[in-house]
Amino acid sequence: MMAQTDFSLSLELLTGIDVGDPEDLENAPTPLVRDILRSWKKPLCQLTDWEIGRLVAQHDGYPYVLDLVWPKLRVDPLFEGAYYPGDVLSLLIQADLEIWADRPGYKAELGILYHRALKRPAEENDTFRKTLNLPDSDATVN
Repeated sequence: MMAQTDFSLSLELLTGIDVGDPEDLENAPTPLVRDILRSWKKPLCQLTDWEIGRLVAQHDGYPYVLDLVWPKLRVDPLFEGAYYPGDVLSLLIQADLEIWADRPGYKAELGILYHRALKRPAEENDTFRKTLNLPDSDATVN
């Protein structure tokens, strides 16, 4: 059974890791790092889809970010984080296996979400397919 994440807490509080001041250049040498650190300071329930997408893209905040994003993926497997429809699912499909260590149930469900995303109309899943190097939905196989 998976632990329930308290979405009123920040990643800092959940992990016990103090990420420091995002405005301090020593802690955040780039805008991307600053944005990620700011996300670590916010309660999970206040993170925007864009912030969630950036955390997933940076492979950061696991397993708590998985708990946050999974209900969104169940509603819409082409949930758009920071980049394009299906970006979060594509990133998770291509992620290293260790991200699933604490949430194996999500890994088991990944294939179902993948197939649901592929069943969507081509105009909705085109970029998702391209990121996974899949043929266009109207391509014929010889």
